[in-house]
Amino acid sequence: MSAIRTSRTKGARPDAARSVPVEQLDLATVLEISQAVFGQTDREKLIATVMRLALEHTGAQRGLLILPRGNAYRIEAEARIGGNEVVVDLQSADVTGAHLPELVFQQCVRTRESVLLQDASTEDPFSNDEYLRSHPARSVLCMPLLKQTQLAGVIYLENQLASSVFTAARMTLLKLLASGAAISLENASLYRHLQEREARVRRLVDSNIIGIVIWHADGRILDANEAFLRMMGHDLDGLVSGNVRWTDLTPSEWQVRDAQAMEELRLVGVARSYEKELFRKDGTRVPVLVGGARFEAMPDEGVAFVVDLTERKHAEDALRESERESRLIVDTIPGLVAILTPAGEVDVVNNQLIEYCGQSLEAMKQWGTNGTVHSDDLPRVGQVFAAAITSGEPYDFEARIRRFDGIYRWFQVRGLPLRDSGAHVARWYVLLTDIDDLKSAEAELRRVYDSFSDAQRLSKTGSFITDLVADHHNWSEQAFRIFDFEPGTKVTLKRVRDTIHPDDLASFESMIGRAMTGIDVSFAFRTVTARGIVKHVRGVAHVIEHVEGRPMFVGAMQDVTESMVAEEALNRARSELAHVARVTTLSTFTASLAHEVNQPLSGIITNAGTCLRMLDSDRPNIEGACETARRIIRDGNRASDVITRLRALFSKKEFTLESLDLNEATQEVIAVSLSDLQRSRVTVQSELAEDLPRVTGDRVQLQQVILNLLRNASDAMTGVDDRPRLLRVMTAREDGDRVRVSVRDAGVGVDRQSAEKLFEPFYTTKRGGMGIGLSVSRSIVERHHGRLWAESNDGPGATFSFSIPCAPDGPARSVHG
Repeated sequence: MSAIRTSRTKGARPDAARSVPVEQLDLATVLEISQAVFGQTDREKLIATVMRLALEHTGAQRGLLILPRGNAYRIEAEARIGGNEVVVDLQSADVTGAHLPELVFQQCVRTRESVLLQDASTEDPFSNDEYLRSHPARSVLCMPLLKQTQLAGVIYLENQLASSVFTAARMTLLKLLASGAAISLENASLYRHLQEREARVRRLVDSNIIGIVIWHADGRILDANEAFLRMMGHDLDGLVSGNVRWTDLTPSEWQVRDAQAMEELRLVGVARSYEKELFRKDGTRVPVLVGGARFEAMPDEGVAFVVDLTERKHAEDALRESERESRLIVDTIPGLVAILTPAGEVDVVNNQLIEYCGQSLEAMKQWGTNGTVHSDDLPRVGQVFAAAITSGEPYDFEARIRRFDGIYRWFQVRGLPLRDSGAHVARWYVLLTDIDDLKSAEAELRRVYDSFSDAQRLSKTGSFITDLVADHHNWSEQAFRIFDFEPGTKVTLKRVRDTIHPDDLASFESMIGRAMTGIDVSFAFRTVTARGIVKHVRGVAHVIEHVEGRPMFVGAMQDVTESMVAEEALNRARSELAHVARVTTLSTFTASLAHEVNQPLSGIITNAGTCLRMLDSDRPNIEGACETARRIIRDGNRASDVITRLRALFSKKEFTLESLDLNEATQEVIAVSLSDLQRSRVTVQSELAEDLPRVTGDRVQLQQVILNLLRNASDAMTGVDDRPRLLRVMTAREDGDRVRVSVRDAGVGVDRQSAEKLFEPFYTTKRGGMGIGLSVSRSIVERHHGRLWAESNDGPGATFSFSIPCAPDGPARSVHG
């Protein structure tokens, strides 16, 4: 801000100025104002003059000059009375309510008419203006500066002491001042612009950046700057002497173009720039860019601007060669490549990209709107691309690009900026890599992995890759769950060892020792989790490779706790069911028991009586009595054997494995059942193999199976009267080291559909049957790793058979059921 102080009119005081009669404002005053305003071309002095005259001749104490600046208005000067002087402060400030009443200013700008408040303290339309409420202004005037109909500015004046200061005469004088100010301000601005333009031209000429020539239409060169002289190899005296004409500097092939430029100068005063060549003094040619303008005051003279294009031409040639080499390189790249401008527009594409898209270069320049990129990917691609072009940073995204046949395939698009020496982006190089097959493989791999993870979770099976020597372990999520470890935490051999059940620690250490030697291992142990939960774990580990002599294992482990608990429960249930089945036969065999025991007891009683008679005779028969006593002992042992076998059959004992002879076990069951079978008129025929190997099993339970098959065969022949009720019991050796026992009847037989249902729990074809005998029998046989089945005979009846493995070498063992 600058302050300009101007003296008031000689002999005038503020009060006197406000009381000057209208008749004293004569022609001299008007001339003074006109000369002061119209004679000034300096903008700042003009503004100071306008503001001084406005305060001196209107009676105002304060004034503002407001001029437009673009789409807004700025306060360019503030004037105020200071003693006997008018002080003008030049400034550039926003128009706010702190400087003037905004409502008054806005009204003046909107209507382009003066707004006069003779007494602002009582005026109604603007009484709510904040400035008028907070400042003691009495007389207020806001007058537009109009040049024709255009608003050139606004003068604001106020007097804080008196009302009705701005009289009609003063308003007339102020309008004259405002009109002259509008014109003079525009002229001052134009003059300033002209001065600035001339200064720029002079700086351009003197800077010798480009060649400048003053020419005459007849071909003479009137003047030239140093840059043009250096360019052409001439000196100034030689050029302006008239011996060298500008037409002599132009090769013949460019003279037609020069004639066209001169015609443009004649018609419009300006010739558009164009490229041509000029002769140097040494006869060589220099490529130049030429443009010119004709002087308006001297239409036969003008100025020409000449730019040496030698370096640019060399650069263009080098660039073309570089582009040719780049294009050759791009076309030989086994991929899809595009080159973009710094603004991101497609400039060059290689043949592979054209062939893939089936589009021309011009079509690919519209890639954002013509469906080249899949519509679902376009918003994301546009966002990433725009951000990269703005920041100049490399970009990388995946998107679906349309092939020539309309099929979209996934591509990885990577763009790298090429920068010039000024670190500005000169070009973008873009590589498009087809990853559609990779995406499909990744999707399939994700599906397989998800399925694998789900399968592991459902089956409670975890996988692992382990380097025992380096103690490095890579576990699946389910493996972490099995050991109740936090997923992702470090697994060590010590950490695993700490979870092993104390009773299984020895077998675990043994397994680790074997694995350390580099062999495949299997394992089964119990773990105790941090929450105290006992789990049964089984698994295998297979050596896949050796790294620096260390075995690398891949393996799987399964939490079999539920199956182990279920198996133990099943064994208990089987034992209970077998016991129930044996007990249910108790009533059936009561009569058999009485008959079997009655015979030896009867023999004992008879032989005891005989023995007493032999001893009571006059001549005791000692030898006969001894023989009779031996028969008593024999019959007692027979009764004891019957009771022992029946107690074993109906007792509830543990599952005891022992080596036994199935022929012997079968004969014992037949002996126990013989009386009952005979009462049912069943004839038993035994066909027992002589070379039958021994088996390992529970003698009592296997005899229960045979007994159940004999009873079922007898029951199946209850209603048979037209043929013998023949029951055949057979043993034989099968291939694969197995022994088979078969019971064949001549009963009603079984059909194929119900043959398998016979072994289901609680399924029976007998009236009053419970349907548990065959189900229990199959469970017993399967527990012995065998199988039980039924098949129809060629004739009447059916054959029920079971087979179990032969006995391996080794001691017998007990399994608690």
